Amino acid sequence: MGVKRSISSKEGFSSVFKNPDFKASNKTFLLLAKENKMPIARIGVAQKKKNTKLAVHRNSIKRKIKESFRERLDFLKPMDYVVLVKRNLVPDDIDLEEDLKMIWDKCK
Repeated sequence: MGVKRSISSKEGFSSVFKNPDFKASNKTFLLLAKENKMPIARIGVAQKKKNTKLAVHRNSIKRKIKESFRERLDFLKPMDYVVLVKRNLVPDDIDLEEDLKMIWDKCK
């Protein structure tokens, strides 16, 4: 098994929301990051049920965000990253991959 790289608690999310050290956004996502006391990078995904009605679509989008995070682990600083999904998305949206790449590149 590997190291757990997700932010699971409400306190973890709220600390990033209250005082982020870094912000980046595009038309689809808002990325907030905050230094953590661990030697690893962790991710959390926030998505409103109101924006994406079907749980199947929400879960698919979360999986794509987390996979793009895993692909870039070598380049990311050890911080807590929270990705907010801004608008209604369809998981098969071609721009989704491009927007994720753009937001992680800003973070380097």
